[in-house]
Amino acid sequence: MLIKEKKPVDLLSRRLTIEEFDILKRASKDPFFFSLFVKIIHPIKGKVPFNLYEYQKAVLRDFLQHRFNIVLKFRQAGLTELIAMFCLWYAMYQPFKNIQIISIKDRVAKRVLRRIKGMYLNLPDYLKQPVVNGRSSDIGTATEVEFANGSIITSIPTTEEAGRSEAVSLLVIDEAAIVRWMGTIWASAFPTLSTGGRAIINSTPYGVGNWYHKTWVDAVSGGSHFNAIRLRWQMHPERDQDWYNGMSAELGARRTAQEIDGDFLASGLTVFDLQDIKALEDLLPDHKPLRTIHVRGDYRIKIYKEPEKNENYFVGGDVSTGRANDSSAFTVLNSAGEEYASFKGKIPTSELAKQMGNIGMLYNQATIAPESNDIGAAVTDKLQEDSYPNLYYTKTFIKQKKQSKRKEETKVPGWYTTKKNRPVIIDGLEEDIRRQDIIIKDPDFIREAYTFIYDHSNRPVAMGKGKKSSAEDDMEEQVYSDDSIMGKSITNYIRKNPKSTVTVLPK
Repeated sequence: MLIKEKKPVDLLSRRLTIEEFDILKRASKDPFFFSLFVKIIHPIKGKVPFNLYEYQKAVLRDFLQHRFNIVLKFRQAGLTELIAMFCLWYAMYQPFKNIQIISIKDRVAKRVLRRIKGMYLNLPDYLKQPVVNGRSSDIGTATEVEFANGSIITSIPTTEEAGRSEAVSLLVIDEAAIVRWMGTIWASAFPTLSTGGRAIINSTPYGVGNWYHKTWVDAVSGGSHFNAIRLRWQMHPERDQDWYNGMSAELGARRTAQEIDGDFLASGLTVFDLQDIKALEDLLPDHKPLRTIHVRGDYRIKIYKEPEKNENYFVGGDVSTGRANDSSAFTVLNSAGEEYASFKGKIPTSELAKQMGNIGMLYNQATIAPESNDIGAAVTDKLQEDSYPNLYYTKTFIKQKKQSKRKEETKVPGWYTTKKNRPVIIDGLEEDIRRQDIIIKDPDFIREAYTFIYDHSNRPVAMGKGKKSSAEDDMEEQVYSDDSIMGKSITNYIRKNPKSTVTVLPK
């Protein structure tokens, strides 16, 4: 079934051949035919024709047949490409349409629109509706593309005001389960759709009781105006049991059940807002390492950006023995909070000191602050032995036993984590991520952030560490890590407080 609406009379000023005109006429009426001329970026194969899988064809039919669709998807489902193509087709061949795409963060919103622009660029010229906004060398602006037929595609980040506008023809909301103010946004947007507008709401499941979960349950039970579309990973012809096993090993049991199997799970309160972490994850393709430096085994330092002249850099590290479950991790940030390099792996402290020293010298003799508690002292000792020129020092007041009023003042190399400053540095990192004052490019951090929660004592910990609360289920018996989180928390703190910090250590 196709949408029967008036089409623009003239798309291009030049004269078309009979063949081009026939193709244009058919493509403007049939998005399935239109898809044959669309190209997408495959993660392995590069630029390829957008050959729709059978399940994508079924979803596209639902978009055409139903005004309101809610999609429960699995990770890497190819749904974003399908929605991007549908929005482009709808805008170019349906005049005076107002299409709004709401994403969780500003950078993610702009990336979605770039994907649509990429599809537009690779179309044959005779299929293109001219773009009338932006500079002559650009396709629209970073947030909006306006076509000659009066249709507009706008991609915006989540705010309480999102959805409040003139009549919307098509509203797309991505990852609705973690969109802030989702109920408010929908309440504002729904009246603007009342004149015949459409909506596509999609998400992987995050928790229960939120707007998306309630709306999905209502749709499945037939109690709402939404058409429910459930996508399962087995529908994808390039997904098999090996893919599932690989994703499960990477994500852990809980996130696999949630993001691959599509199960709605109740979960503890994460320290980092899921919306913020999902936004960082969505931008990982834009931050692939320029190169890597081999350390040992499969462990490599990821270099995202080479050092720049006269720039100040900071390296903070979380230190482990290289045995058991914990790994060592360090990161490189510049003074503005952009990540330039990262590492996580199980290596001896002597090797860690060597690698931190090497990376520090590479980045303009960066200020280095290994966590010097316990085993970490071996790293700072080795850096001192190797005469590293720019160690971070902690100014300490050491309490003498049985003499609480008497304190010995001294400076020790490295960063010392205490019960008092640990939540401070974690809160500082969370705030900078929320305010987008830091650019994190490390996939290890993303993996850890999803399972970094407040425990029953309101302490920020990796899920499964320490005493478990009675509310945690069987899947949470797996112990997760927080090495990259702590390494970044330390680095982020010292880049904002480059002078020695003051702490009190027990004797």
